[in-house]
Amino acid sequence: MLHINDEKKFINRIENGGDRKISKPYIPNKRLVHFDLKGAPPKVSYLKRIFPLIKNMGATGILIEYEDMFPFSGSLSDIAAGNAYTKKEVQEILDAAKESKLDVIPLVQTFGHVEFILKHKKFIPLREIPESPQALCPSRNQSLDLIREMITQVMALHPNVQYLHVGCDEVFQMGECEKCREIIRETLFLQHIKNVVSIVNEQWPHLKIIIWDDMLRHIPERTLDEMKIGELVQPMVWVYVEQIYHFVQIQVWEKYAAIFPTVWAASAFKGAFGETLFIPNAKRHLTNNLRWLEIMEDQSSNFKNGFEGIVLTGWQRYDHFAVLCELLPAALPSLALSLIAVSNGYFNQSLRAPLLSSLSCPQYQSASTNRPFISLDTDPYLWDKFSRCMFPGSPFFKLTYRLDAAETEINEFVNSITKQKGWMTSYNVKYNYTLPLRVDELMSEYPRVYHTISSLARNAHDTMNDVFDIYTIAEWVEQRLYPYIKLLETIQSQSVALKQRKTWKKRPLPPLKELEKYGVPVETAG
Repeated sequence: MLHINDEKKFINRIENGGDRKISKPYIPNKRLVHFDLKGAPPKVSYLKRIFPLIKNMGATGILIEYEDMFPFSGSLSDIAAGNAYTKKEVQEILDAAKESKLDVIPLVQTFGHVEFILKHKKFIPLREIPESPQALCPSRNQSLDLIREMITQVMALHPNVQYLHVGCDEVFQMGECEKCREIIRETLFLQHIKNVVSIVNEQWPHLKIIIWDDMLRHIPERTLDEMKIGELVQPMVWVYVEQIYHFVQIQVWEKYAAIFPTVWAASAFKGAFGETLFIPNAKRHLTNNLRWLEIMEDQSSNFKNGFEGIVLTGWQRYDHFAVLCELLPAALPSLALSLIAVSNGYFNQSLRAPLLSSLSCPQYQSASTNRPFISLDTDPYLWDKFSRCMFPGSPFFKLTYRLDAAETEINEFVNSITKQKGWMTSYNVKYNYTLPLRVDELMSEYPRVYHTISSLARNAHDTMNDVFDIYTIAEWVEQRLYPYIKLLETIQSQSVALKQRKTWKKRPLPPLKELEKYGVPVETAG
């Protein structure tokens, strides 16, 4: 069994190439890229450019999680977003995938993470908890009717797929309603899985059904065996961090091998290390994927049919209500590293040319091969290495580099003015009590700092317009850039107000009345 505990040694081995010839590397048969579309759909024209690129990097298929971007109709028309794909656009996406020889697996959430459905008033009765739209109540027939209709509509546009992913991860609220609390949670979960499988098998008995594995990890082997879950679904084991065995221990793998003939792995190339990040840490994601290769090689022989494959997930939001995290064009270099690694079974200096070529980097033909071509310790976001490349969406990738520098600059500026220096703190602003000369000194850098962030906002549309619709662009700008603009404008307004005053009261200034509730004596002059 292979364990790697020395992280620095592991990264050095990646950067310095290791052995150029890897004898019999483990390469997963199926290598899928996950497209999380919820609430921010890439333009079809952009996806048509991405599919050949990932195929060239070694992908064999895609896992599409539509959520509210699917063109649901009829009784489900309310759950389709206003900017959802049309049926024609979905067909264009599928045709483009077929042209690139990429298999397609649609993902339909059928238990947890159904906020996009249950947030609507019409579907409140199907919630496990009336106050929360996170999970369906599995004990209601109407819930199964909803699942049947969703799957029917999705399958109508995906008639030729061989797999269907039905989600079922992170069912945070389960066994809490009056009906469900009478049933053991494990039984409740597994029975719902059986019901969903039954719905699928009614019309599409050929489909292989995948579920996320996290809800299975603590269910005893005997219970899984009694419910014959191994005959019904294929688990997709997801861990996005470096230490995979920490989250899925050896005994869990032994249990899975006893129950399931085959299993999937799920790594990540973005969207795993922070809800509000705008660029993925490629070093951590590459390490995660390389560790998965070791785990798959280690565990594959324990399963009757080995591993079915691996999916490189790329989350766009942590759930339906979360803000946008790393967007796809900002994550393509991270995806390239990890996908090429799992497609070759390793990552070292010998993969330099195909990596740089795939990302349309003009320097790849002439760059020296005598030194490490990538430094993940000093460049974990790959800005230094890939900012000159011309892959689809590269202008936005470059914009994130400028945003990172702008955030540092703004935070240092604001911290200096409001905390480090003593003339524009919240106290000064509250009592309009300061020295105007000092205000001028503190605000001397304001025009430059403000111009930096405002120019990024003006450039955002040009860098994102080829990738996203106006709603996604506006949402990203409002979440990432506009708060800084408003913060700076507020400070500017405060500085103007502070300088307008020409005379000041004698001390002491009036005490804050609210301090009394904290035991601070407050006395005012008579």
